[in-house]
Amino acid sequence: MPNPLDLPAFTTEQCDALFAAVLVHDNLYPDAKLPATIELDYRPEQLAQCYRLCRQIWQQGVDREALLAIIDKIGRQQVLGPEDQRAFKEVRAKFKHLRFAYAAFDQRHRYPLTFHWLIALMGSLQDAFKNRQVVAVRRYARVLRLLLQPWPYAVLTRRIDQFQASTTASFQRYVQQQLAGIRSSLGKDAVTSKAFHEMRKVISRQVAIYDCLKILYPTPEHHAISQSLSTINGLMGSLHDELIARKFNKTQDYHADKFAIPTEIRRRLLALTESYPPS
Repeated sequence: MPNPLDLPAFTTEQCDALFAAVLVHDNLYPDAKLPATIELDYRPEQLAQCYRLCRQIWQQGVDREALLAIIDKIGRQQVLGPEDQRAFKEVRAKFKHLRFAYAAFDQRHRYPLTFHWLIALMGSLQDAFKNRQVVAVRRYARVLRLLLQPWPYAVLTRRIDQFQASTTASFQRYVQQQLAGIRSSLGKDAVTSKAFHEMRKVISRQVAIYDCLKILYPTPEHHAISQSLSTINGLMGSLHDELIARKFNKTQDYHADKFAIPTEIRRRLLALTESYPPS
């Protein structure tokens, strides 16, 4: 019996357009302007369509055996050629995008924990690899090789088909709750690297939402919001890369040491939070 999430299938053009957007989720658009008010009155059918599109590009674009081969190369050789680097980046992007979509568009607004563990390990492996942490690279690669075997992988990913579309009111509450965390951090003089990362994760989730909306429901507002969020995500991502390097170099404690949020990032985050209607 066909899975209702599979039908009707989206076109190749729609899938390609979404994935192209996912790959530039942190591009900078300095002149992008947010609308005066960001509306959140999306119907459950629209939210379900967004999730279905994300799920389709993940299903069609992730080759478990090819990913396993890349993990083997990282763990054994400690080096990747340009083609494998690109392939790993693209696969991880599809995993992350589906995770964000599940959290945003599902009525429970929680991604499956087992699915998240797999993605988190891929991120830890990437950070260790970029920062030449040989022991950590081997450790993460060993665990991932185990999890990418057919049976563990099936267990880790099966929850993605237990999707239940969010109601309009639940979606609105979810977004407002996410923004509350950013507003709280902006009210402080300084934050830890961990707190900064939590803010960036909220922005990444918003980017994922508008990547879908601008493809399925293209409007000038959706494109403007998408570009503004991408810019914030890019600025925060660049700084977070530096924070991770300081963590590995032991020059800044990721969980304890605090720093002031850079002025440009703070300004853009404030503008974003002020554009949403009051909760």
